[in-house]
Amino acid sequence: MIYSVNLKKLTKKINPFSFAKYLKDTGWTQFQTKRTYIKVFQNTKLNGDFFQVTIPMEQSLSDYQEAMYTAIETVAFVEGQSAEQLLLFLLNPNTDILKIRLDRSDVEAGNILFDDAIRIYENAKKLIAATAQDILHPKKYHQGRCDDAISQFIGNCKFGQTEIGSYVVSVVCPFAELDDSERYKQLSIFSEEDQCADSLTRKVTNRIMSNVSFIKRTIDDGDYSKLSDSDNISANFYDALSGLNLDQDNTNLEFIAQWSPAVKKNRADCDRIMLSSSYYEPISAATSQLRESVSTKTKILGRIKKLESCPDPEKRNTGKITIVYLNDADKPHTITANLNKADYEKAIEAHGHGNHVEIIGDITNSGKRNASITCESFAVLD
Repeated sequence: MIYSVNLKKLTKKINPFSFAKYLKDTGWTQFQTKRTYIKVFQNTKLNGDFFQVTIPMEQSLSDYQEAMYTAIETVAFVEGQSAEQLLLFLLNPNTDILKIRLDRSDVEAGNILFDDAIRIYENAKKLIAATAQDILHPKKYHQGRCDDAISQFIGNCKFGQTEIGSYVVSVVCPFAELDDSERYKQLSIFSEEDQCADSLTRKVTNRIMSNVSFIKRTIDDGDYSKLSDSDNISANFYDALSGLNLDQDNTNLEFIAQWSPAVKKNRADCDRIMLSSSYYEPISAATSQLRESVSTKTKILGRIKKLESCPDPEKRNTGKITIVYLNDADKPHTITANLNKADYEKAIEAHGHGNHVEIIGDITNSGKRNASITCESFAVLD
């Protein structure tokens, strides 16, 4: 529920062309009229009920707010949702909206304890960040800061209004993609459907719902070992998931995906998933197992001696670094590692400032001149 807000006034922020496109995308039929300052849409439900809405196309009309809100109420009724829910989407039309609903006996009428609210908002953000990192730079455990493209993606997501009856956090994720050079690019409501379906945004919202579904199904089946064996889910994702107040007794946590109606492709199989506090322990155990699997790897601390990659930054997707470090006998040794684009850019910056770096992985040809280490984790320390 949106409290202390005049909903009719919010309609002035709605793009009428976006509303018209929404109606076309959701099966409403436009009724032709000679009046250019309005658009009329009709909808006939399977039971024969007939509905009609009029969308004012010019905000200068004296009854613009009243007409727009009346149309919103009618469409919301036909679709079986609240006017507030539809208004949230129309204010953010080119988005997927991920809703996280906390249901507990002490959460009533949309009220929640201060510390619980902070945990939900912080871990909802971490969940988005971990999923984007898992998609772009798959690792068992992500350390260090996110690269600029992921940071920009997260920075453009928003928290919507909560709703009454339980505490619902709405994470509004605008459609955005990364270009060939992995630079962030915002998409608009008039972008092609295939472009939006293949965007980073849809991949993230899809992966979150698919991950939670996989986790629930795997725990229900009792095959807990699969949780830490999945290549799609990092310890960071499990950590953020368990941090959403699942550790508290008699807690239910529901994930709801409100997909953009204009982008029907690349949606997860389910759009509502419920986890209870009973799932906390196996999820927490999976987090620990993934972190332990990384901690058993070799950790190298040193400075970068050499950088090797494609000289054209636009074509650079990976890079090779040579690190100088001290072995157990305090003697200098060198080792090489191949990094993905994001980590290689961090390496360039670290080399320029003379920072120490940390790399974790398995060593091949240890002690020899051609020693190398796989990169499970890379971080700049200074």
